[in-house]
Amino acid sequence: MITPTARLRPVIGALLPLAIIIFGAPWTTSQEVSAQAQEVFVSVMDASGEPVTDLTAEELLIQWDGMDCETLNLETLNWPVRLTIFVDNADGAQGRMNPSAAATAQQNARVALQNMREGLKLFLDEIPEEVEVGMATLAGRARFLTRNPRYTTDREALARAIDLMIPDAAAARFRDSLVEEAEALNDEAERQYFPVIVVLSNDGAEGSTSQQNAFERGFQRLIANQATIHTRLFTAGNPAVGHGQTQVAINLGNATQGTFEQIAVSTGFRTMLPELGRDIARKHRLVSTQYRVTYAPPAGASDQPSMGILTSRQDVTMIPTIDGNVP
Repeated sequence: MITPTARLRPVIGALLPLAIIIFGAPWTTSQEVSAQAQEVFVSVMDASGEPVTDLTAEELLIQWDGMDCETLNLETLNWPVRLTIFVDNADGAQGRMNPSAAATAQQNARVALQNMREGLKLFLDEIPEEVEVGMATLAGRARFLTRNPRYTTDREALARAIDLMIPDAAAARFRDSLVEEAEALNDEAERQYFPVIVVLSNDGAEGSTSQQNAFERGFQRLIANQATIHTRLFTAGNPAVGHGQTQVAINLGNATQGTFEQIAVSTGFRTMLPELGRDIARKHRLVSTQYRVTYAPPAGASDQPSMGILTSRQDVTMIPTIDGNVP
């Protein structure tokens, strides 16, 4: 299982002939902890942006407060991205809307859903074929359209799932779907992948029934299990409907190193989703070809040491994290 912990923000510098990354540690060490073996994860890219997969222990050096650490082990890891895609297929007509407003809301939601579907096809064109993907709709409850297995690399099965996304009169359950996903992730004791969740929604009514404490528990479990959440929200601007999930989506994006973007015109799904797909593909390439470095800190390090990672490999970019979850 991937152990969740705080992440570091790298600040890139230079120390010729070595490439170096220096970043401050967000923790306070004790003498006992400092004496124990530590771990750091490093993704390395060459000048063209491709992952470097043949780095050796002799080419890396860890420093605390400028003092050399002893490298105990260097191993390559393949922890890929796994994608869950939630699509809001509610038809938009909710509550006590007058017939004219309901018709407008339905038309907006149906056009938005069609643009989501077309955008998803372009999105999948950007995702590496080895990435497992699960797709679900949100109206009424989260219903996975990919089944047996729920997550698949079969592009034909994914195309069929997109074709099965049709409007539904029930309200979408945005919060409920995230709570269920959080529980499922929390039940996977041997998980060795990084979950990425993409939510495509419109500004229809929220139909979730989860209590606040259940949602807060799910929120924390998503963070603890290193989920990254990206939400793309089409806002038709219908004041009769309102929208209760915007701030939740913003908070989830901020807390999980994900993103939140509003879309004023639903055709934006066709341009934004391929861009998001390229970002996720980049993350997948880095997390599935990274290194775990085990090292022994030097004696005499401060309680809040700055940490440096140096390499003798030229023309590379290094992205260090404490947990391997590259943004």
